[in-house]
Amino acid sequence: MKLRRNVLTLVLGLCTVVAMAQPAGETRQIKEEGKTVFNPHWFMQLQVGAAHTVGEADFFDLVSPAAALYAGYQFTPIWGLRFGLSGWQAKGATTGLNGTDYKYNYLQGNVDVLVDLSTVFAGYNPNRVFNGYGFIGVGVNGAFDNDEVTALRNAGFDFGHYWEDSKLSPVGRIGLGTNLRLSERVGFNIEVNANGVSDLFNSKCGGNIDWQFNALVGLTIHLGKPTKKT
Repeated sequence: MKLRRNVLTLVLGLCTVVAMAQPAGETRQIKEEGKTVFNPHWFMQLQVGAAHTVGEADFFDLVSPAAALYAGYQFTPIWGLRFGLSGWQAKGATTGLNGTDYKYNYLQGNVDVLVDLSTVFAGYNPNRVFNGYGFIGVGVNGAFDNDEVTALRNAGFDFGHYWEDSKLSPVGRIGLGTNLRLSERVGFNIEVNANGVSDLFNSKCGGNIDWQFNALVGLTIHLGKPTKKT
């Protein structure tokens, strides 16, 4: 009888230990298999490429170098905001100069609202290689170094919107791009954008806004971890 009670006590003790250990084991397994979720973070973009200012000349005659530097914050998998500088050189031409083009420089401050199109249409995937995005923004364009136009004007050619030292213009812009995932924090960036600036931008009177298009490549660098484990 005493032996039976001892065996029963031992069995009950083992059952209690197993019952207490089971939830801890399950919790540990769930923790190890934690879900990967989006983590809000800062990022930066470095871009170089080419710009084309619409004018009265062949397309490639008005192509010039361009560059951009941005810093931004990704609030959600879909929405982000960036601000930064772009610019370098622009070119202009008019039929009155018999195809002669002229160049000048500019620097443009931009603020853009970003939308992750891949997440919108295909859902969030932190391991996706192709991440397409679109943006719309505003800015201020400061053009300067208009010496070639000044020389042509002094030679007798009349520019309808001549400016000498510098000229500020408001900007409206829109664009598309993609970040090709190289690693968790680095992506190869390809972007095209269109910028509408004042008719004063290229010194000649066209009766409508001036358009400048950019094709850029570079790197997108995530300064914080873009994902985290729950």
